Amino acid sequence: MIRDSGKEKKESEEAVMVERKRKPLILCSTKNLINSTSPNFNTLFPNPNPNLRLPAGILRSPNHSSSLLALSTSLLKTLSVTSGSPVLIKNVDTNIHRIAVAIALDPPTTTTNTPSPSPSPSPSPSSRTMLLFPTCDFPVSGSLLNDQVAYLSPLLAFNLNLHITCLKSILHHGQDALASYFKPQGKGGDEDTANTVLDSVINVELEPLAQPPRFASLLRVSFVKIPQCGILESIKGNSPIESQDRQDMIDLALQEYFEVDRYLSKDDVFGVSISWNCNSTICIPCNRRSPNENDNLVFFKVIGMEPSDEPVLLVNKTSTALVLVGSSPSALPPDLLISGPKGPMPLQGDTVNILASILTPTICPSVLSSKFRVSVLLYGLAGCGKRTIVRYVARRLGLHVVEYNCHDLMVSDRASVALAQAFKTAQRYTPTILLLRHFDVFRDSQSPEGSPSDQRGNTSGVASVIRKFTEPVSEHGDSNSLGKSNGEFVKKNAEKTSGHQVLLIAAADSSEGLPSTIRRCFSHEISMGPLTEEQRAEMLFQSLQSVSELLSNTDSEALVKEIVGQTSGFMPRDMCALIADAGANLFPRNNAQVIKDGHDDVGSSLGSKITEDNNHSEVSPQIPGKEDLMNALERSKKRNASALGTPKVPNVKWEDVGGLEDVKKSILDTVQLPLLHKDLFSSGLRKRSGVLLYGPPGTGKTLLAKAVATECSLNFLSVKGPELINMYIGESEKNVRDIFQKARSARPCVIFFDELDSLAPARGASGDSGGVMDRVVSQMLAEIDGLSDSTQDLFIIGASNRPDLIDPALLRPGRFDKLLYVGVNSDASYRERVLKALTRKFKLHEDVSLYSIAKKCPPNFTGADMYALCADAWFHAAKRKVLSANPESSSQHDGADSVVVEHHDFVKVLGELSPSLSMAELKKYEQLRDQFEGTSK
Repeated sequence: MIRDSGKEKKESEEAVMVERKRKPLILCSTKNLINSTSPNFNTLFPNPNPNLRLPAGILRSPNHSSSLLALSTSLLKTLSVTSGSPVLIKNVDTNIHRIAVAIALDPPTTTTNTPSPSPSPSPSPSSRTMLLFPTCDFPVSGSLLNDQVAYLSPLLAFNLNLHITCLKSILHHGQDALASYFKPQGKGGDEDTANTVLDSVINVELEPLAQPPRFASLLRVSFVKIPQCGILESIKGNSPIESQDRQDMIDLALQEYFEVDRYLSKDDVFGVSISWNCNSTICIPCNRRSPNENDNLVFFKVIGMEPSDEPVLLVNKTSTALVLVGSSPSALPPDLLISGPKGPMPLQGDTVNILASILTPTICPSVLSSKFRVSVLLYGLAGCGKRTIVRYVARRLGLHVVEYNCHDLMVSDRASVALAQAFKTAQRYTPTILLLRHFDVFRDSQSPEGSPSDQRGNTSGVASVIRKFTEPVSEHGDSNSLGKSNGEFVKKNAEKTSGHQVLLIAAADSSEGLPSTIRRCFSHEISMGPLTEEQRAEMLFQSLQSVSELLSNTDSEALVKEIVGQTSGFMPRDMCALIADAGANLFPRNNAQVIKDGHDDVGSSLGSKITEDNNHSEVSPQIPGKEDLMNALERSKKRNASALGTPKVPNVKWEDVGGLEDVKKSILDTVQLPLLHKDLFSSGLRKRSGVLLYGPPGTGKTLLAKAVATECSLNFLSVKGPELINMYIGESEKNVRDIFQKARSARPCVIFFDELDSLAPARGASGDSGGVMDRVVSQMLAEIDGLSDSTQDLFIIGASNRPDLIDPALLRPGRFDKLLYVGVNSDASYRERVLKALTRKFKLHEDVSLYSIAKKCPPNFTGADMYALCADAWFHAAKRKVLSANPESSSQHDGADSVVVEHHDFVKVLGELSPSLSMAELKKYEQLRDQFEGTSK
């Protein structure tokens, strides 16, 4: 007992000693009060307001507060503040101050005697916002991964210009970090790239507030100007009653937002969540809206506060008068900072990175970036996604996009005046991107109509407007115009916008033909190409995942691979149209059919019939699948045929081509083998993809080319020689370049040059003035040589009756190096196969022997002559059918199958038909064959 009492006494003494050694916890507000009443206590508290520098993070919480700061309990103790106390926070890089409300991320638990919990499994690596900011969700569900981070609400980080500091740091780390930030597929970039920039921590400085700020007597706020925004359109009511209701909703939302005291400064941006949903089941616009809260976030900007000599004021519901006035320009937080990626994601990562590397330095204030003009000419084929890329980069940078159609600018007499007005309109939304769509209309301004002086004046006027409005504004002019109200904070907010008020991006289908005066105004030119096979597969797979019903009964990977092989040359717009066309079949096919009776009892009968139809559709639904996609693909191909400049190619199969087995085999070895076995031809070997079909007319050269394109699932560009020749100088060569450009965008593709001898005659022998044909041949040689750098999916097939007239340079290896003779075969069995192919859709009589008919044909009968023989024989049979039929029963039994072609029809036509090729001409073609086969073999 004595030992126990002595032990207890010793423990109590040790506890008293520990208690005396422990430093008393005194709040910062208490220290300030003691120091103000008695200056002698300064020796006890030498540093009443300790500064704390911490890395900045982003706090994700349901509350869209513009002044929320989350800290761990240990950091609150270090600052000597409690949860809910105001804290002065400063951006170390830009020296911008704001006041935030500190909250505890890990509040202490109420139970103290419970044993320590077992260690939880290590959480996954913390997600990051904008690559650099650690992200924390509030309230915290588990243990903090890093308790030495100051987590700011997104709008507080935006008002402190932390997003500008983040973009600066990403720029300093080079193109890899910038490409990871703008990566379309990810939500902020790769984790590997993020780890490489972890050393560049963005710091903020925290300091307890010595004196509370004064109350604001007046607060003026305005809407943030957003061009063509659904929020502003929804504010504009269609009727006075609807407009008043929406205004009441805005007033109520602002009143609820200021139920809590807010710390605000001039030019601060804060967001208020307003639900525009009327909760009506029959309202289509409200039911279409996304349930995401960030879509209902309306941004407001503080444009004035009183008293104006205070940098930060406390807005209180009872002490502050709120005035809502119009709208004002302001930047918006990047989408990654507020809500994460949204909107369509572009697949052309290279174009996104190039455009991002041009625009990102303009919003990061620096000496160099504010001295250079920024104007971009973005050109690519229609539907390739130029506007999608511009909007995507703008969302990542927090910029507005003002769009103008250049066709509307050309309506006025002077395009330069309309263009200047477009720039002035875009300046109302600064910082903004002015996107001029269809900019290639200025290429057409050089028309023959009007005097040359007027054309030069119009072009020079447009160029002078572009140069005037894309010049960066001097920083001194901006800072002097801001005034001195609300202290130093107004001057610091000038850093939110750089010297570039409007960034010009002109989108065009092609850069060729633009006047040099206008083209020199652009500092950068970016070219956009078509989607690759991998990009089309990725886009198709992502689209089909959103329409899961289309993949219910099919293998998604096999279906995507099959469709991608047939969508060569499709732009992103065409791929979206394909999915939309197939998705239209998802609507119920057994719709409720209302049978309208003539009786008055409509209510009961109508309801019962609709119920029966709906129940029937639920029992046996028809789920679309592969068949609907393939039908939509065929319709898309027909729509794209005219856009690609291709004629409508008939559905020619191999069974439509009789004979020519050797030529078929040679063509398939050239075309089909590289397509089916791409891995074997990926070694970089120079390919031989040119085939020249020559021979007498009417032997099936054009038919062979069409059959190759159909059977190998290739796009088919048919080019007639004379249609490329133009009277203007340089236009003929341009037409040749356009043909090969279309073929590259539609790969895999076959370019078929019919009548090649008229397009590429031997140079030096033509008698035309100016040597147009010589330049056309030189341009074609250059384009064909450029095809060797592309992949093995572009083929050239030429057809000619006179290969001896073609320029010899086209016939060397690497160009049209395979010469295949398509001649006349007098073998009876060969001709029988030709006749079978031509008459496979006929109804022949039992006594018809095609072999005997083939033996009766002259030896110089070509394939065209045999087609004429079969067509005339069917015509004779149809005529006999018409003359012998009964007039009364003719309308009931007439049809294509009712015409029976007999043997004597062929014999009669053979006696009337003469060969189109004489024996002397045939011998000349055989001499040509001997000449060219000796050189090609």
